[in-house]
Amino acid sequence: MKKYLVIALVLFTFLSCSKEEGYGGLSSIGGKIFGKDFNSNNVLVSQDYIGGIKVYISKHGDPAYFDSMDSAYDGSFKFKNLHPGSYDVWVFGDCDSCVWDQVYKLVNVQVGKKEDKFIGDIEITF
Repeated sequence: MKKYLVIALVLFTFLSCSKEEGYGGLSSIGGKIFGKDFNSNNVLVSQDYIGGIKVYISKHGDPAYFDSMDSAYDGSFKFKNLHPGSYDVWVFGDCDSCVWDQVYKLVNVQVGKKEDKFIGDIEITF
C-alpha cells in the first residue's frame, strides 16, 4: 500500500508542477495604450491614452492568441489569472494616412509566480 501511495505522490508532484502558459495561475500582465493621431500631412494632431483598443495575448512565439480585451477609457488593460511563463501582448495600430507601415506593436513579457507585471505604455498611431 505504501508503494502505491509513494508512486501517486510522485506523479502528483510532477504533474502539478508542469503548468503551461495560460489561465489558471495567480499572476497578471497589465499596461496602457497610448495613441498618437496624425493628419494626412503627417502632423501630430493629438496624443493621449485611448480606450476601446483591442489588446491580444498569446504564449510567446504562438501567432494564435488565447484571449483579447478592449482597453478601458483610460487606456489600461490587465490580463489576470495567468500561469508563470513567457507571453506576447500586442495591439494593432490604425493609421491610414501614415507613410510608415505600422501593422502592430508586440511586447514580450516574462511573468513569474504570483507576479503582477506592469509593462507600461504600448504606443500606437491612429
